[in-house]
Amino acid sequence: MRIPCNGIHIGLDSSDGDIPFLSHAHSDHTSGVKGAERLIASEATLELAGFDAEPAEFQNTKLLDAGHILGARMLSVENDGERTVYSGDFCLKPNIFGLKAEVPQCDRLIMEATYGNPDYVFPPHEEVQGMVRKWVAGNDSANLIIGCYELGKSQEMVRILNECGTIPVVTQKTDSFCKIYEKHGLKLDRIVVGSDEAEEAMARRFVALVPMGKAKRYFASRLAQAFERKTLCAVATGWALHYRFNTDAAFPLSDHADFNDLVDFVEQTGAKNVEFFTGDGSRVLAAARPNVI
Repeated sequence: MRIPCNGIHIGLDSSDGDIPFLSHAHSDHTSGVKGAERLIASEATLELAGFDAEPAEFQNTKLLDAGHILGARMLSVENDGERTVYSGDFCLKPNIFGLKAEVPQCDRLIMEATYGNPDYVFPPHEEVQGMVRKWVAGNDSANLIIGCYELGKSQEMVRILNECGTIPVVTQKTDSFCKIYEKHGLKLDRIVVGSDEAEEAMARRFVALVPMGKAKRYFASRLAQAFERKTLCAVATGWALHYRFNTDAAFPLSDHADFNDLVDFVEQTGAKNVEFFTGDGSRVLAAARPNVI
């Protein structure tokens, strides 16, 4: 997908154009722009993606905060008297770091609809954070593993755990992302698996963050045998609101807009032309203004 801008075309999380825009550093978005020598993107996004590309700027383009994860941006483009906004993934409500999306005014809106189902209305972030802290405090004699994506969700979870006095064990990949978060002023206390510090910490009851694929009861059982200590597992994802996971607990912590926020976003932008690059947005549009096309 691409949009025109003063005689050139900008690829939207894609190299399909004269210059690509990269909304954020999650792999399902970076895969479309790998190898690009120049990119429209935030500094943090380029760092998190591990890209050496030269950051590009163009007249009549503007980057807007998208929430979601560190560095995530929307793209606003003025062309022939029309303003087009591409959202990338976004979240209107502030997360534990205070990151949240701006709401631009535009004529054409190209947006996500990951949770474009009215069943997906998330509890407030503070409530979900409380669920996590209660689970950790209530199982203080067991090892706990929490499955979450290593970029974005893991950093949120580190901060949530830090605020209840817990320093989690994390993977080396998660640690590499945490270092970039810290470079941008977001302090995260963690212990890296495989280090001497981790060996010492894991001799006692510990809390660890693992990739989503590891957060299953069979893996927790293997850890229980290895450490001779009861081990419980959980996941942190918006899909936990309705999907069942093979875990002892599931926390509906999302860095995406829920259904109500998707509707509010459409309405507040004033866009009369709305398109969706992911998910089914038909129910979002049906709930929004009748003059949206």
